[in-house]
Amino acid sequence: MAADSLSRHLADRKTPWPHFNHYLVAYLSYLLFYPVPWLLGYHGTTLRGVLISAAAMLLFLLVYFAPYRKDRYYGYGEIILTDLIGYACAWTHGDWEVYCIFAAGMCARLPERRQSITMVILLQVVLIISGHFRHKTTLEVIPGAFFSIITYMGTLVQWQLGIRNFELREAQNEIRTLATTAERERIARDLHDLLGHSLTVISVKAELSERLFMADPPRARQEINEISQIARTSLREVREAVSGMNGASLLREMDRARKALHTAGITLALTGRAPPAAAPPNSVRALALREAVTNVIRHSEARTCTLTFLYDATGHIHTFTLEDDGPLQATKPARAIVEGNGLRGMRARLAASGGTLTISPRPQGFTLTATTLP
Repeated sequence: MAADSLSRHLADRKTPWPHFNHYLVAYLSYLLFYPVPWLLGYHGTTLRGVLISAAAMLLFLLVYFAPYRKDRYYGYGEIILTDLIGYACAWTHGDWEVYCIFAAGMCARLPERRQSITMVILLQVVLIISGHFRHKTTLEVIPGAFFSIITYMGTLVQWQLGIRNFELREAQNEIRTLATTAERERIARDLHDLLGHSLTVISVKAELSERLFMADPPRARQEINEISQIARTSLREVREAVSGMNGASLLREMDRARKALHTAGITLALTGRAPPAAAPPNSVRALALREAVTNVIRHSEARTCTLTFLYDATGHIHTFTLEDDGPLQATKPARAIVEGNGLRGMRARLAASGGTLTISPRPQGFTLTATTLP
């Protein structure tokens, strides 16, 4: 499965294939064993043998690093060619079996495990048969086959670890991306709810103060002072939202809602029990109430708004409903409600905390129901 995953990434050319295969470069140290028989005087050598060996080594390096240039697996051709380079160098009396070891290691990086195992077994069979034709004893052939299998197993393990590490990095990057996106969406929702509500109230109060400017200057001055206070409060709340420290109080939000609705000429009626003063802050519920009130002020043309809180057996609020008597739906047939950014943000925020949002039209006005976990 991991190989299949990597294959997809290789096909998309998104995988830094060589990046988790640094050990392939380390394996080149095996080439240092090639001239050992010469240095120890086991066999003589000639200038021709040295030049042929150097040319063969250069060809091998081109084959060995071919997948690096194109970000792909090794193929059968490269494995067979590497093995043949070894047999072609046998007459030089160098330690040519290192190429057989490299070929076995390359088998570990075939796409399919079954192909990989079959190929490495065939290479060892060929190595043993060639030893027979070269009049080598079994003890002389076994070391090459043994190190080939060990290299194959070690390369296979490192290859699989490389794939796991790659997938882990991909998952971590995806988590970081999702976390960043979620944080941006949270800030966008909070800013929409905070500024949307505040700007709506400021707009209503500004229009009211303009009408009262000549008729009732003290009242107009009071409205302007309240606009300034709302702006300062909104600035503080925006800073809290951006830093993720917003802990709005439901009771305080109710008081703000009452004032905002009163400024818009809408009466807020509370049915049932009000939230206790000692209730812990709940930003999700408070911001949901704020957005609901903002929608009533902007769109309902209502005169009265009714707020109801429902409690569970332990006395914690789990649901609130907000009903308005706006005339917009009274003369129109029921239709799908088109949700703007505010309602979509409220729904997403409630869903993230395990809650739900329901909006249903009534003969006159709407009913909004928000359910949250205690």
